[in-house]
Amino acid sequence: MTNIFKMSLFMPPISPVKDKVTGKSLKKATLIPFKTMELSEVYNLITSSERLATLTSAVRNAALEGNDTACRLLKQQTLPYVTPCGIFTRRRSDCLEEYSGLFVVDIDHLDSEDEAATLRQHLFDDAYLHPALVFISPTGRGVKAFVPCTAICNVADEIRWAMDYVHCMYDADNPSPEKGVDTSGKDIVRACFLCHDPGALLRETT
Repeated sequence: MTNIFKMSLFMPPISPVKDKVTGKSLKKATLIPFKTMELSEVYNLITSSERLATLTSAVRNAALEGNDTACRLLKQQTLPYVTPCGIFTRRRSDCLEEYSGLFVVDIDHLDSEDEAATLRQHLFDDAYLHPALVFISPTGRGVKAFVPCTAICNVADEIRWAMDYVHCMYDADNPSPEKGVDTSGKDIVRACFLCHDPGALLRETT
């Protein structure tokens, strides 16, 4: 049976765009979703959109140059994003319309794109996580996994469990405090930037 997980797609920017000199807001953050997407549509966008490939290249070039500020701004101002936990009428936790049955686990600051590609496969093959979709993050040095939630009534606990599990299994011996699972967002409205990854892995059946 094909997985039909649905979520909201938002167009950029995720935060206000401000004038560098005056600090005045030039463009408001997008709070209303553009449309609802099935997971297969998200996968197709990630793997085949030429526009997304161009945007991703700009983000990764900034990352390679070590320009963290430019990299962060490019992600926030140019990349579309989804709310993996479900469909929202507005990007706010109390505006959830329908659960997707998914949540995202994000691993950051890996040493190379090769390491990210290897971890992408390991996470996809993990029998406990059994992620529905795994792809390399915008910077090329991270991995995002969309993990099925088995207890919709307790999503926050499931997210904590998955984060702890990934940390223990894949980066417990990591000496760098920056490298590893991003624990900053555990709420249901957590956003996930989309980017180009032709090697993204989609689980076709449950």
